[in-house]
Amino acid sequence: MSASRSSSSTATTASNHHQGVAAPWACPHLSDYREKHGLNGFRVLARCLRIRPPGRASIRRDPKEVPHCDSCGADVGRLYACLICATVSCWRPPDSWHACVHAQARPGHEIAVDVDRAELFCCICRDQVYDRDFDTTVVLAQKAATELPKPLSLPSPPPPQPPHPANGIRPERVTTLRKRQKVVDYRPWMPDSRERALMGRGSVPLNAQDGGVWGLRGLNNLGNTCFMNSVLQALLHTPPLRNYFLSDRHNNHACRRKTVARPCLACDLDAIFSAVFSGNRVPYSPARFLH
Repeated sequence: MSASRSSSSTATTASNHHQGVAAPWACPHLSDYREKHGLNGFRVLARCLRIRPPGRASIRRDPKEVPHCDSCGADVGRLYACLICATVSCWRPPDSWHACVHAQARPGHEIAVDVDRAELFCCICRDQVYDRDFDTTVVLAQKAATELPKPLSLPSPPPPQPPHPANGIRPERVTTLRKRQKVVDYRPWMPDSRERALMGRGSVPLNAQDGGVWGLRGLNNLGNTCFMNSVLQALLHTPPLRNYFLSDRHNNHACRRKTVARPCLACDLDAIFSAVFSGNRVPYSPARFLH
């Protein structure tokens, strides 16, 4: 793969973004990796992607695998798997830098993947790096894992007998009613007065486990995305938007407008609202908003 082709696919040039918007920081080690290996390493990683609720991606060769550092055996802190040799190394500054030591001792092994978050990391630049093709693979896997299963196709009932003219129902009217019965539209749940009364008597305040406030969750910097993260944080804590998405006004599982080729912005917002207000304090990566 030529260097020019590699640069166009890694989204590291300003031409891939709207005019006036800064492109993500370009890591030279990632560019070198793409020039030498293309998409081969990413295809292997795609087979190891594991999606855990609520749509969190990780890297595991086996679903039950417990990764640990190949140098010291540690299974805590950040663990990175080398894209070249699959060596797992820890990153626990300032105590342990085995991921950095591995990259410095083996030229060409600079790029690794976070096994718990499925994010690329440069062990020499000591920062997360962004690759459009890799993040697209992760996002598609997340969407596929969160899609609702298709309903079972039950055998069609036998056609009804033509109604007797004395009942006053025309045969074409019966056919229209049968067609309407097959259509099931998704509607958000709206409690009636009786259900609201039951919720008022049986509800318990939902408090954060650590005594903090719900919705306080950091966003990972994906390379020059500080401004985007600031905008997203402002949107996440805008009461009208927060109330809209948290009240199931747009459900990304039931959206009929999104496709692989045409993503839905409202679906991506619904996903990030669900993730930020889930109670999980692990920093979230808003990779979907880079496309």
